[in-house]
Amino acid sequence: MIPERRFAAALPLCASVLLAACSAGCEKSNSAAEKPAAPPVKVVVAAPAEQEVTDFQDFTGRLDAVESIEIRARASGYLMKIAFDPSIELGAEVKAGDLLFEIDERPYQNTLASAEAQFAQATARQKTTAAELARTEDLVTKKAATARDLERDVGQNAEAVASIQVAAASIAQAKLDLEFAKITAPINGRISRSIPSVGDLITPTTGTLTSIVSVDPVYLYFDIDEPTLLKLQQLVREGKLEGPEKREIPLLMGLANETGYSFPGKLDYVENRVDPNTGTMRVRGVFANPKPERGPRSLAPGMFARVRLPLGEPHKALLIPERAIGRDLVQSFVYVVNENNEVVYRRVTLGRLQDGLRVITDGLQASERIVTNGLQRVRPGAKVDPQTAAAKP
Repeated sequence: MIPERRFAAALPLCASVLLAACSAGCEKSNSAAEKPAAPPVKVVVAAPAEQEVTDFQDFTGRLDAVESIEIRARASGYLMKIAFDPSIELGAEVKAGDLLFEIDERPYQNTLASAEAQFAQATARQKTTAAELARTEDLVTKKAATARDLERDVGQNAEAVASIQVAAASIAQAKLDLEFAKITAPINGRISRSIPSVGDLITPTTGTLTSIVSVDPVYLYFDIDEPTLLKLQQLVREGKLEGPEKREIPLLMGLANETGYSFPGKLDYVENRVDPNTGTMRVRGVFANPKPERGPRSLAPGMFARVRLPLGEPHKALLIPERAIGRDLVQSFVYVVNENNEVVYRRVTLGRLQDGLRVITDGLQASERIVTNGLQRVRPGAKVDPQTAAAKP
């Protein structure tokens, strides 16, 4: 009987505890229901920038000289003088006609003097034979000389005339050899070092004495891949791009130490076949290379260069900041904010980078607003508080 009394006495206490717990739970539930919703996330939005752009394809190539000359001797003799010193200037240049090397010309001067003496001797002899011929002709008319005498004098006079021609040719050759003793620059350009030294015996078989490359303009050779070539041909057929026969196709070139393309040029030559080993076609551009006020010219044969080739006429395009673009496993996307300030997931097709902005070729309208800052804080369908900004790089 005693345990039953204790249980009966404990019932009111348990009921009180349960009632208090239930009241506390209800109060907490009511307070949670009354708590206000979180405010919309603030994000920066902007409309796509619309401007005129030109599609390009980038390649790499090497610069080459328009003219490249190896200087060789055309006369034999000891080298007396080297008239240039490329070490005194970075990129030393010479002009056409400048003296480069001087070979000992005294033997050629003697040869010229001998040829001139032979010419004078032949001229004097021809005068004598001409006079004799005239006398013989007079005697023949008077029946005082025979026809055989006339034939003899005619032959001697002809031989004397030929001797004059031989002597004249010897003079011309001697003058030419004397001229070859002074080796001059055939073109304007940048000169290399001198291979022989003063005192060396120089002959036409000695080989290259030095070399000169032209400096303005310069060529740039690069290879266009076959897909790009087919695209260019298609654009020309569709009338979206004029071919080289109608206008100059511009090129832009940048050097290895540049990020942009600071050298304008034009397409100059296209090879007549595609290389089956590489699937590319060799083309050539030409670029001006003027002399600056200080220092050497910017471009030199053999330099590595980047070149940009236009793939169509300028056209309107939409551009957005690179930071506004998200990327998932499938494709690139942007977050668009609709008229209800809700985030909408939108897949887009990317073009090339233009002045710090990314070209969007498909998936976006010019009137739409995209999230440019705060991309990681929002999700599709979320409410946001948009703050408008300009779509600048």
